[in-house]
Amino acid sequence: MMAKNKSVFKGRKKFNRAVMNSDMDGEGNKASHVQTKYNENVEMKLSWKQTFSPTILESRVPQKFIDIINKAGDAVLKDDGLSKRWDFSGSLVGKVSKEIAIPMYDKEESNYALFVMRKYCQEYLNQMQEWGRSYEWNKASGSAKPKEENINITQSWIVSQYKNEYNPWHKHSGHFSGVIYLKMPDGMENHFNEETKDHYPSSGLIEFSYGEAQDMRSDTLMVKPEVGMILVFPSWLKHTVYPFYCDGERRSMSFNAYWTPPTKENK
Repeated sequence: MMAKNKSVFKGRKKFNRAVMNSDMDGEGNKASHVQTKYNENVEMKLSWKQTFSPTILESRVPQKFIDIINKAGDAVLKDDGLSKRWDFSGSLVGKVSKEIAIPMYDKEESNYALFVMRKYCQEYLNQMQEWGRSYEWNKASGSAKPKEENINITQSWIVSQYKNEYNPWHKHSGHFSGVIYLKMPDGMENHFNEETKDHYPSSGLIEFSYGEAQDMRSDTLMVKPEVGMILVFPSWLKHTVYPFYCDGERRSMSFNAYWTPPTKENK
């Protein structure tokens, strides 16, 4: 897999916004961060256990994947007739002008794109098993080690979002879902930075919500997208995408996936 990248999970100091723990390294080694403090000559070693559940995987897809999906998306999005033919908005909740299925005519490119998505879902399921969280998978598979062939991508689509458009709170179908960021408007970063001077920023960001806000407990996590970023998460996890207010396209690809337990012969 690719080298670990700097986390771009953005936290908030107000309204119970959470920060993804930067010490959770995706290898199951840490779910906390440790501090050593001295208070009135007393040494205190503090281990903060921040993140419980659910878990979100963040990584980067290869440039080859981005190029393949953008090429397929450009061919449809630039043609009004094809955009209408491949329109997928009727299956979605987004207040977005163009949401399309992704026609893939090149078998090699299609297989590669599916391979990449399956591998990230496999990594997610492997990690959940290592952490002792893959309850249903273990029950159905007899605790078999997940393989790529056990992952089925059932839906994928492109969201071509422009100024003032947004996705309201929703969840997906499947065992896990993912989003991959393909394009970002040039001016969105500047607007985001301007927002930080006045109020907490949200332009073009995705926000996840789980549980209820309580004293000393956060119920949301906001993520600032970047081109090439992939997020994989449980399909039942509610999320929303905020509007942005500059010209240009914010393009992402979403997908849903199911796991299928191996047969006795393939365990």
